[in-house]
Amino acid sequence: MIEPSRPRTSHTGRIRTIIISSPTFTQYRHRDALLDRIAAYADRAEEPVSVIIGSVRADEVTPGYLDAVARLDPGHLFTELSLEAPRGVLTIAPEFAAPDLVQLFGKTMDEAKVGRALDLCRTRSHFGTVMLYFMVGAPGESEQDRLAIADYALRVFRRLGRPDGAVIVKIQQFMPKPGTVSQRLPMADPDLVDDWITAIRERLTALAGPDHDRFRVLWGEHSRLLLEAVCDRGDRRVGRALEDLHDAGTDFTRLTKAQLDQALARHGVTFEHHLRAMDAGLLPWHTVDTVPANQERALAAALSARTATAVPA
Repeated sequence: MIEPSRPRTSHTGRIRTIIISSPTFTQYRHRDALLDRIAAYADRAEEPVSVIIGSVRADEVTPGYLDAVARLDPGHLFTELSLEAPRGVLTIAPEFAAPDLVQLFGKTMDEAKVGRALDLCRTRSHFGTVMLYFMVGAPGESEQDRLAIADYALRVFRRLGRPDGAVIVKIQQFMPKPGTVSQRLPMADPDLVDDWITAIRERLTALAGPDHDRFRVLWGEHSRLLLEAVCDRGDRRVGRALEDLHDAGTDFTRLTKAQLDQALARHGVTFEHHLRAMDAGLLPWHTVDTVPANQERALAAALSARTATAVPA
């Protein structure tokens, strides 16, 4: 799906930012024509035009796709991040650095596919930055699994083989989502995650050495994670608690766990309740739940077994 963005305009009213929001843009059959139209508009514009293209699957990146994107003048091709120099950004989501976690969660982006995409980028001057999406905090994950994100990023940088290249590591916390095989799994307390991100940053800096300035580790806002942790389960009582906070004039960008838990308590629920495994009782969305129960049980058992056999740090 391609979604229009709310454009940022200059005083002349011209569009200065175009966002193509799509996790599967490589599958859009009219992508070449769309990129041609954008390039033509950018050529006519009186000011630079920023084009933001959502992530694509690394195993769908082809020479033709890269050439089509490169038809946009490199001065007009940016990501949502401010880089030192305009450069095409290839966004890839390995999800986990541990290959067996990739498989257990049904993901398909293994490192071999990522490597082939990097080999293509290495031959094209427009693409010098790779953004990697990872998750932390999944059940069964170990400290070594999280630190391995730094090793993965370094391997990507070396495979890209460009002195002017850069790797952006964007990390999200694992959050169970209704309608997925992981929907009933427990989640980590967001209070723990800040320290995990610090450890990943420190390891990456130590591994990269003099090249450490070619890496950036991005992490989300703590208040947003608190809200996601209680909202993603679909418990309708959370909505009433959030309404109370809104009516009290709470700044949701600075929300604390104490504030949230106090509001939840007025409606008979706690923050910790949403972190636990939802293995008993019915959830609000049970009537539309189509995930096979045997698949949920198999994933939970495999993750539990993985934890039991993990080597202590």
